[in-house]
Amino acid sequence: MKNINEIVLGLIGTSTSAVGTALQPSEVLQIISMIITILGGIISLIVLPLLSWYKNAKKDGKITAEEIEEGAKTLQEGLEHLNQNLNDNKKKGD
Repeated sequence: MKNINEIVLGLIGTSTSAVGTALQPSEVLQIISMIITILGGIISLIVLPLLSWYKNAKKDGKITAEEIEEGAKTLQEGLEHLNQNLNDNKKKGD
């Protein structure tokens, strides 16, 4: 459940940042804001969920094959969400 909350909050933050990027009056500011949005998305949608997964997987002192699959799924979901946000931002910027 906590992982879902992290993803939802990450999506909200990244989406808000993407809207702010699209509304920037200057192209230079849009580029800077886009870089910050991408970094924020990577942190909130990929890094934090993976750290949470790692912490939970290491509770018993070892990481099993099922836990590795779960970690790979977490990474894939984060990449998909980040890609979706970037695509949405491109559409808004056009």
